[in-house]
Amino acid sequence: MNELASHIGVQPNLLWAVCAMLGSLLSGSVLRAIWLTISPTEQKRKSLESLKTWWVLVLLFCGAVLMGRFAVAGLFAVASWLGLREFLRMTNQAGETSVAKHWVYAVVPLQFLWVLLGWFEPFWVTVPVACLLAIAGTTAAAGKTKGFLRAATTATWGLMLIVFCLSHAAMLLALPETSNLVAGNAGWVFYLVLLTETNDITQALWGRQFGRHQVTPRVSPHKTWEGLLLGICTTVLLAIVLAPLLTPLHNGPSREIARIEFGLPYVWSALAGAAIAVSGFFGDITMSAVKRDVGVKDSSSLLPGQGGMLDRIDSLMFTAPVMFYFVYWFYA
Repeated sequence: MNELASHIGVQPNLLWAVCAMLGSLLSGSVLRAIWLTISPTEQKRKSLESLKTWWVLVLLFCGAVLMGRFAVAGLFAVASWLGLREFLRMTNQAGETSVAKHWVYAVVPLQFLWVLLGWFEPFWVTVPVACLLAIAGTTAAAGKTKGFLRAATTATWGLMLIVFCLSHAAMLLALPETSNLVAGNAGWVFYLVLLTETNDITQALWGRQFGRHQVTPRVSPHKTWEGLLLGICTTVLLAIVLAPLLTPLHNGPSREIARIEFGLPYVWSALAGAAIAVSGFFGDITMSAVKRDVGVKDSSSLLPGQGGMLDRIDSLMFTAPVMFYFVYWFYA
């Protein structure tokens, strides 16, 4: 394994983690196949579609992580572009048009260009500042007064969540290499995505089994306190277990300015896991609120059995910046 990792230019720990993820997905697929033999036909069809989609997404992600920053940035750029398109279409139910919609897609490659170049200053100001002013200015200059506020804020908010926030996941690879000597900066990305998706799945599974008390009945009726709390516990436990393999979290902060000693090796990995679990929950219900506002169930049918791209990355839009700044402040 070490020779193979050296040949493809990645840390051995990262390759082990990729193999473990694929092995887990294979085991889950076998269990799902057994369960499907006793399931109703319609449920069987949807489950098979979802399972196929998971395999495609996992293989794409693992391949990108092993290939490096260009592949990871490209993967997240495509996800951002598709998510932004879904969002703008979904929030344009009445057929309204906005001047901003003619050029906002060009922001996606620009934002991820800063990721590839590792330029932090333009990365931080392009969407929150430049695009905010440009969208407001061009919409006003076009003489659009009726629905101005909705048109301007919808485009700005979409860029902030789907492009700016999500791009933080790829920007983890632009941090100093010394931030993660355990599995390389790709270890941060792998850790983030794996915990985010695990949190989504376990909160749903625990909620189905033990859910009794709804958290946000008007926004997401299936979200329960039991599922939320048990999902958080599961994510924190996985964060502690995976930390020594993928991150230096178990060693405590590496920056002297942020050094805080707790005397327990798993505290920082537990904090990271809790931050991802809680922020992922808020990302999920935020997009649920948007879909309820515009009256749709899924953002699209792009991903068979799972809905649209937004349905897959909604939690990651919140967890990515949370994890990035956690690492940036304490480990970079």
